[in-house]
Amino acid sequence: MSEYIIDILSKFFEVGFYQKQYYDIVITNKKLILVWLGESFKPWMLRADPGQNKRDNLSSLDIDNIIRYSKNNIIIDYSHIKDINLNKRNLFKNAYIAVTTRDEEYKLYTEDKKIDMNKVFHTLNKILKAKVSLK
Repeated sequence: MSEYIIDILSKFFEVGFYQKQYYDIVITNKKLILVWLGESFKPWMLRADPGQNKRDNLSSLDIDNIIRYSKNNIIIDYSHIKDINLNKRNLFKNAYIAVTTRDEEYKLYTEDKKIDMNKVFHTLNKILKAKVSLK
C-alpha cells in the first residue's frame, strides 16, 4: 500500500529555554512527520511564527518532498510510538500533543484556539488505536 497524507496539523511549537521551534504535523497512513518550519529567538512578547509564510508550500508537496523540506524534520514511524497524549486547550494552558517513542518524547503546543483535539484524537485513534489518549 502506498503512503498518503491523512491530515496536516498547523501551528505547533516546541518550547526551548531561549527559543521556540515551530512545526506542522503531517499525519500519513505510515508515520508522523514533524515538519520543522523555523525558530524564534526573540524575547517572549515579540516572538513570531516563522512558519506562517511556509505553510502554503507544505500543503502542495508530496510526502517525499515534505520529508526533505528541512533537515530538522522529525520522522516517527508508527511502530516506534509507545503512546500519544493529547490535551485540550483550557483557560490556563495551551493544547498540546505529546508523542512518546522508544527513545524520545516530543511535546508540541499550539496556541490555535480553533484546533479540534477531538478530531485529532479520532484521526490518530483510527491508526494507533489504544496508544492515543485525550484529556
